[in-house]
Amino acid sequence: MSARHHALFKRFPLTSTAQLSVGIVPVPYHIYDGSGIFVGGTADLSAVTDLLRTEQLTPLRTTDDRALMGIWICDFVDASLDPHHELQFSIFVSRGASAPIPAHPVGLLSAMLTRPDLQMLCHGLWNNTPKVVAYNRELLSLNARSTTSQIVHTATSASFSFADSSTGQALLHGQLAVPHRTSPALTRALLSQMGFLRTLQVTWQPAVRMQVVNPLGVGLTHNGIAEAYTKNATNIIREFDSSTDQLTITSLPYANLGFRPQIIQFMTGFKFVYLNPR
Repeated sequence: MSARHHALFKRFPLTSTAQLSVGIVPVPYHIYDGSGIFVGGTADLSAVTDLLRTEQLTPLRTTDDRALMGIWICDFVDASLDPHHELQFSIFVSRGASAPIPAHPVGLLSAMLTRPDLQMLCHGLWNNTPKVVAYNRELLSLNARSTTSQIVHTATSASFSFADSSTGQALLHGQLAVPHRTSPALTRALLSQMGFLRTLQVTWQPAVRMQVVNPLGVGLTHNGIAEAYTKNATNIIREFDSSTDQLTITSLPYANLGFRPQIIQFMTGFKFVYLNPR
């Protein structure tokens, strides 16, 4: 079966078009195939709180008083807006006071799958085609900018580099070792935090739902919520290992947030639907 005929796209089909500065585009945003890397970790809570001082959101914190942050590095090879790359810096937030998340490498992944109060603020975003930048800015109210990027996958590693196209500023570069499978220890840790029944529910559900929030000041005058749904063919996770992994953030303000990578998720057969914010 073609990836474009997956149940996710039957549930959320292309229903309309929109006129943007770059021309007419289909709506909603579909990713039919590709690969993604998610690097989750923590950042300095006071620095993140200051970064979000103009937003109507509260950073989620861990039990050791760190903020939760993630980096997405994506190579979308088949999409409704044509193939493209994406670099995203995300801050995990709630609309008010919320219980802290366990200070454990899998704590963020578990919370993303089980905590209904968790929302993902797409704070920094770069794409490598004008069409996708325009779509993200003009329809999704995201602070998308243009990047010059390179992503290279081998059987044992993934390397990447991103620079801002308009300024030439380096944003992020690195190389990560790719394992063959998730370690049994991490599987046990996820089972422990999520519970066996909830783990089964997540495993068998047709797609994982995420609430993505836009920053203020791009298009919308409020932190809108966009429903996003994803389904991957494979998911492999492991802990970040500074002896084998290289990750350098040079983009401001993210380079100054004291980000500590904890967990890496490697995804293939990436399928994704992003609905317009409300």
